[in-house]
Amino acid sequence: MRSSGGSNSGLLADQLSILQNELGKDGFLSPGDYDLLIEKARTIQSMPGLSASQKSEYNVKISAFEKQKSVGVLSKEGDIGFMNRSVESERAEDVMAVGNSPVDFLFYRKLSTEAKINDLNEMISIKQQAGDDVSEYMNEYNATMNQYRNQLEAVSAMANFDGTNPIQGHVAYVTTNNNGEIVDVDYAKYGSKSGYAETNGTIDGFQVYGKTNYKRDGNNYFILGDTEFSAVDMIMPDPENPSSMKPNKLVANSKSAGGRLIGESGYVNLQGQSLQVQGYIPTNSWAKGVDGSVYKRREDGGYSKYININRSMPNMPDQDRMITLPDYYEKAIMSKSDDTIDMSAPIAPDEGLNQAPLGPQLQEGVPEAAPQALPQTQSLGDMSVIQRNVPTTPEPGVPTLKKTPKKPDEESPVAAGNVIQKTVRSGVDYLKRIFS
Repeated sequence: MRSSGGSNSGLLADQLSILQNELGKDGFLSPGDYDLLIEKARTIQSMPGLSASQKSEYNVKISAFEKQKSVGVLSKEGDIGFMNRSVESERAEDVMAVGNSPVDFLFYRKLSTEAKINDLNEMISIKQQAGDDVSEYMNEYNATMNQYRNQLEAVSAMANFDGTNPIQGHVAYVTTNNNGEIVDVDYAKYGSKSGYAETNGTIDGFQVYGKTNYKRDGNNYFILGDTEFSAVDMIMPDPENPSSMKPNKLVANSKSAGGRLIGESGYVNLQGQSLQVQGYIPTNSWAKGVDGSVYKRREDGGYSKYININRSMPNMPDQDRMITLPDYYEKAIMSKSDDTIDMSAPIAPDEGLNQAPLGPQLQEGVPEAAPQALPQTQSLGDMSVIQRNVPTTPEPGVPTLKKTPKKPDEESPVAAGNVIQKTVRSGVDYLKRIFS
């Protein structure tokens, strides 16, 4: 029941209620929302004309907001989906920073996995004390522990690399763009991923399994650095899995492998430091966020954001070929993303489709042009990519450059006047622009 003490007390209380309703209209109040409510309540509490009892009421409100904020933070950080998103964001950052170095990549992935294990242990303990069901968290804990053991095994296996022939049991799963730059990579247990073709290349001892870049003249092609791997486009029985088939093994072209050390079994060993990772978004190129949102960098330096992509789009490359933006970098470019296109909107059959598209269209599976090296001075918009100077062999007690990503809901709210207004367009408008 609202107090009737001061003449303006009711209006002030209404202002707080209106703000709370506005912030909670999406059904959820984030820690940042509670910060706004706490600030508003303190401002009202300090205004002249309020009685002692009215000020006390606002003390109670502030205390309640602070408690609800802490519960909300704990609940969100304890959510498995939130944990996995944080880990995936860190993994994307690791790919961009040290994806060409198995030693450093595995070192940072191990740190992320250890942090997740500690978080899961803490949440399991809290929920058990509260009498809650922990089966989902236990399943996640067991799966994470299995992943952690595989990472430790991969690190141990590196010690047995003889300099020529591949490390046994673990491989490099690599996705590149058509310039040979690494877009995604994982140094993991053999057989843990599908959709990759075996090659006779290695990265610092890890045999490369690559995602085919394109098909041409009946052959599959995979490009890593300045080495091109190819093979006839056909599937063969998998000798290690008699009931299944696998793509033909991709072999480095001899002209590209000149000067490189070839192992006894014909493996081309590539030094990780000689390879490039994609750490920037060139003009008219695409990237994706951890949550699946897709961005295109326009010629004016801004970004268009695409959401709810549920079908193929003209000139959009396979999303596997897009660099994944860590949360930190995605936030940096969102300030330049002033155009949001919702691709879930229905498209009328004859809407804007009566004209031929301008410019040449790419044939499926064929690269737009021969791979060309892109200038390394480009970055994520105007923001340079942070490079890690990690030691080859981490020393005990030496602080690492690994940073715990700042939680989105823990950031200070941005003043409404500073938020760039985004224009949301439908798939209809998008195709009108493409075909008009």
